[in-house]
Amino acid sequence: MPMDLLSKHFDGILQTDWQTLVLLALICGLASYFIKEYLANPPMIVFVYPILVFFSAIMQYSLVQMELFSPRKFDQWLMWTILASILGTTVGTGLIACLAVWRDRSGSRRV
Repeated sequence: MPMDLLSKHFDGILQTDWQTLVLLALICGLASYFIKEYLANPPMIVFVYPILVFFSAIMQYSLVQMELFSPRKFDQWLMWTILASILGTTVGTGLIACLAVWRDRSGSRRV
């Protein structure tokens, strides 16, 4: 039963329309450009960008499932898609920052 629920939501995320995915990817790309400047190793943005897009797609799907807006109205779709990208970028950046702090702290104990 839990696997059916998980696969249903996974299918819902994959069925997101291409316009939404393109907008999420563009906004996350812009965020990645600015995040890159603060990374110790800037080429690592190649691994950060997909995480930001993934969390943004999950946030978009969550907002659609909560039925907070009508995806058929352009102005509402645009506003909530931008909000989803902001939330996804924030969650993704927070996760990456937590992993980096955890990696630094666990590495300093070995020395």
